[in-house]
Amino acid sequence: MLSVRDLHKSFGDSQILLLRGIDIEIDKGEVIAVIGPSGSGKTTMLRCISFLEKADSGRMEFRCCDDKAKVEEYDMHRATPAEIRCIRRHMGFVFQSFNLFQNRTALGNVMEGLVTARRMNKKEAEEISRRMLAKVGLAERADYYPGELSGGQQQRVAIARALALDPDIMLFDEPTSALDPELTREVLDTIRELASEGTTMLVVTHEMSFAREVAGHVIFMEDGVIVEQGTPEQVIDNPTQERTREFLRKTT
Repeated sequence: MLSVRDLHKSFGDSQILLLRGIDIEIDKGEVIAVIGPSGSGKTTMLRCISFLEKADSGRMEFRCCDDKAKVEEYDMHRATPAEIRCIRRHMGFVFQSFNLFQNRTALGNVMEGLVTARRMNKKEAEEISRRMLAKVGLAERADYYPGELSGGQQQRVAIARALALDPDIMLFDEPTSALDPELTREVLDTIRELASEGTTMLVVTHEMSFAREVAGHVIFMEDGVIVEQGTPEQVIDNPTQERTREFLRKTT
């Protein structure tokens, strides 16, 4: 479904390299977990894939048109606004910090993208949004404002908002990093349910047990490169690289 080749990204006048030649492939229905220490480039990779950041270089192949059998290729540095809109229309992004509108209800937050970006009529948008809130277990919280919801509930609203746009792939940027353990379980259970339904997902996470249980493929990143990748059994249980083993000793 998605292929990224030779992705590079730097920041600042000193051209500090954050990503150095990242290659990644995601098949339809696959769940990939990305793990690694802070500052390893995990979030930057997601933001470049979704064009929230412009890559310095890289190629992307993605089935993002209505003809799902057709694969388009994009220059990740020179993609046109129309190409970026097309790609974003088929990707859902869930941020660490929820990014909800505080002056809108849970329902209003989920409806927002459908009404403003998709130009959908409000009745249809409301039907879809209520269905997505029910999907994440928040049907009875539709009329609550973010300030009236727990952190876990707010993150589930954010997931419902992304799902409402019917994306082909979901990108999660450490969706539980701001939550305590009890609320973390709420969000991870929601993502587990999506995985069981065959949702294609790329998940940056620090939850090793979740990565082991849900992901079919695990990527370990450090210093802007992929150090090791493979099945959870290979990367988490039997890593071959000393840096991976050192990281896991500190986190598991």
